[in-house]
Amino acid sequence: MTKMFKSAMLAATAVASFSTVPALAADGGTLVVDFDQVFQNSAAAKSATAQIQAKYQPLGAQRKAAFDSAVAAYNAQVDAIKKATKPGAQPSDTPARQQAAERVQQAQDSAEQLNQEVNQVMGYVRSQIVDHARPVAEQIRAERKATVVIPKDGVLASDPAADITSTLIQRLDTSFPTASIVLPQQPAAGAAAAPANPKAPQGR
Repeated sequence: MTKMFKSAMLAATAVASFSTVPALAADGGTLVVDFDQVFQNSAAAKSATAQIQAKYQPLGAQRKAAFDSAVAAYNAQVDAIKKATKPGAQPSDTPARQQAAERVQQAQDSAEQLNQEVNQVMGYVRSQIVDHARPVAEQIRAERKATVVIPKDGVLASDPAADITSTLIQRLDTSFPTASIVLPQQPAAGAAAAPANPKAPQGR
């Protein structure tokens, strides 16, 4: 789960979260941030990793155990059909094998659903980190009188002196030490919005 979280965090580039990467300023007024490091080493990222492990590792183990059990039961039914089939005859399907196959599919669907939820949570964590990193990056840019701050992944090479990753992480740890792994509630589909100015009941 830790590797899954970190790989998903690293896969998301901050280029998409920030504006389009401009050309480097000729006067050296460009600063860079290594978001791979931010997504790994910031307090918010570490907090989210620990929360995800605590919540989803037991669930993942349960789903895997359920899937393994369903597969074993299915294989047992297949073996039983083979044993009951006479040489040269076509094997006959049984309701027990069909039910076992349904349980395998249900267990697989359940595991995939959990994986999708984890991916959604990790995406939400990334968005929180980037949102809170923006004002910190702007503060550092203003202090150093730089033109722009861009993700390090967006350039081929840069002066190490222009890298503000460590400073950004230090300040981000103070302003945003803990990320939430609780996904925002989505509005119910088809829910009718209340009228902004409902008419008062007319008197008789």
